[in-house]
Amino acid sequence: MHRNTNPKIFILTGPVGIGKSSLLRHFITLNDSKTCGFLSLIDSVTGKRGLSLLPDFKHITFEHDGTDQDSLKIGRFNFSKQAFDLGLKALKHADENTVFAVIDELGKLEINQDEGFEPLFSTWLAETKVKRLIAVIRSSLLQKALEKYNWQGAEINTGAWMPETAEIIGVVMAGGRSSRMGRDKKWIEYHDVPQWQHAGNMLSKCVQKVVISVNDDLNTEFLTVPDEDAFKNHGPMSGLLSVAKAFPQKALLVFGVDYPSIEVSALMDLVYAYQVRNCSVCYRNPESERIEPLIALYHPRDINKIESGFHRGEFSLSRFLESLGDSLIQLTHIPSTQLKSHDLPQDEATFRTR
Repeated sequence: MHRNTNPKIFILTGPVGIGKSSLLRHFITLNDSKTCGFLSLIDSVTGKRGLSLLPDFKHITFEHDGTDQDSLKIGRFNFSKQAFDLGLKALKHADENTVFAVIDELGKLEINQDEGFEPLFSTWLAETKVKRLIAVIRSSLLQKALEKYNWQGAEINTGAWMPETAEIIGVVMAGGRSSRMGRDKKWIEYHDVPQWQHAGNMLSKCVQKVVISVNDDLNTEFLTVPDEDAFKNHGPMSGLLSVAKAFPQKALLVFGVDYPSIEVSALMDLVYAYQVRNCSVCYRNPESERIEPLIALYHPRDINKIESGFHRGEFSLSRFLESLGDSLIQLTHIPSTQLKSHDLPQDEATFRTR
């Protein structure tokens, strides 16, 4: 167990490939505060990972093809041992005027195996006089990192480098007709409670406020939002726009009761990606390659576009998300089994026999 000593810890987290390093690079470039440490980067020519040593952004090779004595292998990748040494040396450049130290990133080698930048990083951490440390950690390793370094009091995805984002409202989508299932899907108990309750409980672990989009009476501690007359009879879009009308200019984290296999970590990754990039986020099923509009986080500006499209007769959330192109983050890292929509009686039966 590591002891949290001098620096105040800021963690920048989220799934791989959402732009965490780019966000920090942009902040450091525009900020006059003295920094030390290093950023990760991808070489535009070779496609391999490198390190950008602070404060001068000096580029060094990190990932390479060799298997010589200078290599440290993890999985199918080889990393330069010298690059680890140079990264640690860049951390040690701190003096009394250094405002931020940056380590991008603490990964599997450090957190799971005590290799890579460890154990020297922990030695530096215990001795440094730097007041603030920004550590980049992918979300799949976050909990292990908090435990390993005793960082339970760390600030996560907060700080001057983060974009200003709208509050997120969690929305359980439970207003469907369930015609193919033959009974109301929100009342199916996949996890010992009705699915609307399970979904609400999961969202409550991700955001502070959760509502249920539903079109009948529901005795629940959650606020319920029925479809507004102006939006009725157009499937999930009716629910989304009705909740947006009740909570204007809020981001909406949408979770359909059709997805009993989704894990909380998958929902949190939508939140993390939104916090880092300040745009809509969804999952694309890696098997079917279909966008999943009911496991998604909608930015307020896109909700406004959805409403405009609704009045033009455009009622498909999937088509809308596809139309966003590069302004949409599409996550593909979770198993397709989590993204399975349970719409038929045989889907429920398969879930219970897995």
